[in-house]
Amino acid sequence: MIIALEGMHFWAKIGYYEEEHIIGNEIHADVYVDTKDTALDGNDDLGSTLNYETIYHLCRLEMKKPVKLLETAAINIHRRIHFQYQDKGIEVKVRISKISPPLKGPVDRAFIEISG
Repeated sequence: MIIALEGMHFWAKIGYYEEEHIIGNEIHADVYVDTKDTALDGNDDLGSTLNYETIYHLCRLEMKKPVKLLETAAINIHRRIHFQYQDKGIEVKVRISKISPPLKGPVDRAFIEISG
């Protein structure tokens, strides 16, 4: 089973340039957590699965930290989710997108994706 949050929107100080840390950037995040079908076991109890509210909270905490690279933000989210659910044997995929990155031409987004 995959538990996912797609299209999380944040305003974060992620970027190499000083202006990006002053102004910030629009960041979108998608997270997919594969529970290997062991989470629910047929019952209707939130305690027996992964709470996507917790996953959102972990992402939000990382988005509050200023970093220079999208890669750093993605790795930090990935590690945080793995640590939170270390006893579940999960796999996590994280995609972090910077909307309209400051380049010398129009670009919709730049993104980093990691999984494992």
